[in-house]
Amino acid sequence: MKKLSIVMLLCLMVAFFGVTSVFAEEPSTQPAGKANIAIIPYINSTEETKGYIQEVIDAKYTEQYSNKNFQIVPQIETQKALNTAGFDVSNKELPEKDVFAAVAEKTNADYVIAMEISQLNTTRHMSMFQMKVVTKAKLRYKFYSAKDSKLVSFQVTGASENKTVFGDVGYRDPITKALNQAMDEANTKILNSL
Repeated sequence: MKKLSIVMLLCLMVAFFGVTSVFAEEPSTQPAGKANIAIIPYINSTEETKGYIQEVIDAKYTEQYSNKNFQIVPQIETQKALNTAGFDVSNKELPEKDVFAAVAEKTNADYVIAMEISQLNTTRHMSMFQMKVVTKAKLRYKFYSAKDSKLVSFQVTGASENKTVFGDVGYRDPITKALNQAMDEANTKILNSL
């Protein structure tokens, strides 16, 4: 009899705690102290369409905004908000302020970033004893703060060169370095405007 009452008591406790956990307040999707940031898919207005450019940009955004200060809004939510706002990516233009405001509202983002690769020039120079690849990148940004309803536009540049005396010089490394340099400069500007 005593064993039955102990088992019954344990079952009641499990049931009670299970029911109370159902009614417990749901955790917030945004960790304390982190700002939500929506990143609009970048626009590439250049003729350079190598797949690694997307990898470089995604890795840089992740490095810059996946930390203790920021929480990146999932890309699918940002895309849904863009579709609802009627933004057409095929126009190859950065969105206007009303689109930024709509994305911020629908995704609950504190900040929204859009970027365009407006120039990515890579040239190869050969001399008798040396081969060099030079890349110059120009990026256009728009940064929106939902709290202030303020849109800031700016441009940044990056440059890199890769030289060798023997062998061949590829394009990937200088392009990657130029994009990283420009995005680092843009990140500094963004953080200074927060």
